[in-house]
Amino acid sequence: MWTDYENETLIHHHKMAKMYKKRYQRASDFHNSLYRIFGLITVLTSTISSTISWGNNPSGPENQSYILSMITTSSAISAAIQNFYKFQENSNDFISTAKLYASLQNKIEKMGNIIPQNREIHPTEFFEIIQNDFDTISEKRKEISNCISKRCYYHLDDEKSFLEEKHEKYKEILQNP
Repeated sequence: MWTDYENETLIHHHKMAKMYKKRYQRASDFHNSLYRIFGLITVLTSTISSTISWGNNPSGPENQSYILSMITTSSAISAAIQNFYKFQENSNDFISTAKLYASLQNKIEKMGNIIPQNREIHPTEFFEIIQNDFDTISEKRKEISNCISKRCYYHLDDEKSFLEEKHEKYKEILQNP
């Protein structure tokens, strides 16, 4: 039997799935942006250093050699940061996790869109399935730093669920037939 408690639990699970989906999407976008920025820096600095070195006169001014060394070092550091922090790999991992949470969110929404007495599955059975899905995703996902998560990937809208409004309307209909 789907009571208010079970419906509120369903709404809570929906909020959590939505929040994690959005958080992992933002993390993926952020890491993908960092990958592209450091990649652009690497390409530009290596192109500039190549151009300077090909036109470089070995007996030329010493400051030109100094500039060439600085640009080449910048290119190497940028490439090392890009590879060391594995921005692209992290971005791919995060977007895969976001897709798993999106799938879970859709499963919850499917159940939430059905009038409670018409739901064919018992709440404890459904919540067991949902909790197993949450646990499976949690075991496989790449963790996001809590500090970065709270400052960069968190938005207040993530904690809203359209299922809350649906549930309130449904309760109102039951009270005022």
